[in-house]
Amino acid sequence: MAYPKINIRALQAFIAVFEEQSFSRAAERENATQSGMSTQVKNLETALATPLLDRGKGKFTLTKAGQEVYDHGQNILKDLYGLEQIVQGLDGAITGLIRFGMIPTLNRAVLPPSIQSFTQNHQNVEISVLEEYSFSLMRKVVEGELSFAIVPSGEVLPGLTSNFLARDREFVVSASDQFPAMKQLSPMEPAALNGVGLIMPSKRNIRRKQLDTYFESHGVRLGGILEMDGMLATLEFVAKTEWCAVLPSVLCHPDRDGQIRKLYPIGPPSISTDYIVVQKSDKALPKAAALLVQEIRLQTEKIVADWPDGTIRNSEARYQKQLS
Repeated sequence: MAYPKINIRALQAFIAVFEEQSFSRAAERENATQSGMSTQVKNLETALATPLLDRGKGKFTLTKAGQEVYDHGQNILKDLYGLEQIVQGLDGAITGLIRFGMIPTLNRAVLPPSIQSFTQNHQNVEISVLEEYSFSLMRKVVEGELSFAIVPSGEVLPGLTSNFLARDREFVVSASDQFPAMKQLSPMEPAALNGVGLIMPSKRNIRRKQLDTYFESHGVRLGGILEMDGMLATLEFVAKTEWCAVLPSVLCHPDRDGQIRKLYPIGPPSISTDYIVVQKSDKALPKAAALLVQEIRLQTEKIVADWPDGTIRNSEARYQKQLS
């Protein structure tokens, strides 16, 4: 009887080496030795009688055969992991440990109701949540430390697959007495921020480029910039000083009464932020993790929709009419 020439461990090693662009980093990720990873890749190339990696110019690139093995290999591994999960779940029980990551934006208002609702229905599932920023979370998903992570849309690391979660919008946030002439939740045009001191994420943060582009394209001259990546620290700073911030609506949701901080949807035109779920391309999400993602999506969509936004829509419609 003929057997496949491709060894699963060799396939995993090959995928890891290409994605990490390093035998040593791939070995660390796969809990193996560097020499072992090299041997596995060499054995795979020997078994297939063709090179898979071009090792020139200080970077690994895929040969034509390597591209095929990489693409199909991810699907093969995903199917195998998925089959294991199907067999393990035949008794209908939803159990296990879910390790996942969330950006700080979602942890204030989205995470509590998501966890509460999920654990009420699945009491035998353990949950471990890591709060960090997007690049760090994606690295941990690639390395297998997390089953999935929820991050802003943007460039996704090799080895990851992304799926849309929800679309959010950005609000200007200020102390309750900062703009006395403006009503809570009334839209704020970009020109109103001229001369205003703004707390901004650092330039390593995905959101910073989006905000810089928006202000530049609308000729906004801020009164000053204070870089701060801590979301909760930003909220406290805004409440107690004259500094303002532009933050996603899901983070601002607890302040919709306007008592401590006032909220103004920025625009027109508005700024939107998309959230995505990232997971390993070669692994299917366990049933429990997939159910938790579904709950987080539901709670995020519920919060995004929970705004009296008739004024916002009408303002946007007027802006679009001006452009036409």
